[in-house]
Amino acid sequence: MERFENKSEQHKFEENPFEDETVSQEWINSVENESGLIRDKEIYPRLNDWVQETNPEVLLEIGAGQGICSDKIPEFGGKYVGIEPSKKLVERAMELYKSDQRDFIVGNAYDLPMQSESCDASFAINVWFHLENLQKASSEMARVLKRNGNFLIITVNPKDYKNWLGGYENKFEDDKKVIGKANTPVNPLSKNIFYKHSLEKIESSLKEAGLQIDSVENFGWGDREVFLVFKGHKK
Repeated sequence: MERFENKSEQHKFEENPFEDETVSQEWINSVENESGLIRDKEIYPRLNDWVQETNPEVLLEIGAGQGICSDKIPEFGGKYVGIEPSKKLVERAMELYKSDQRDFIVGNAYDLPMQSESCDASFAINVWFHLENLQKASSEMARVLKRNGNFLIITVNPKDYKNWLGGYENKFEDDKKVIGKANTPVNPLSKNIFYKHSLEKIESSLKEAGLQIDSVENFGWGDREVFLVFKGHKK
């Protein structure tokens, strides 16, 4: 059965700077020239371990960027699908990582171009803090997961927001979000949007979507608990 859905309309909930070609190129430069930092040391190993533990046949990445995560799970032998709203990033992913077992599709977290219950597992790496409507994103992830399908979300720890937001320049800030230049490693992003979701909001949005949180882990460097890792499954 075909797992993908053609959707002529994408529902827009907020601006996504990564759909701008300048920002998407800055992201490509940053990710592809970063080496030996926290992605290599902490994030990719956690992703690979989780994929091996869950052993899915169909694996969905929400917010796939330029596709690098598809290349960080070398022992995965199933079907990988990466969903990303930026056409430029999808084109780069297809240039670098496209294969018979990998598909990269333009789409967004609020309106995933996938049939219901078509995925065994889904993950998102540093995507959740870019999304305003966590309830909608969680509901969409739950929709495409099979019963007992697994999910992995790695996102910024709310306890570390102050440090993260200190890296933004020329910024607008209110109680919900920060918009400005983000000093990401290697190549800063000329514009980025960071939503300041509380831990309670993250957890409640998952639970209300029918997703069971099985574990929450934090990691970082020094005395900073920079990231949170949510692992769970669809009830």
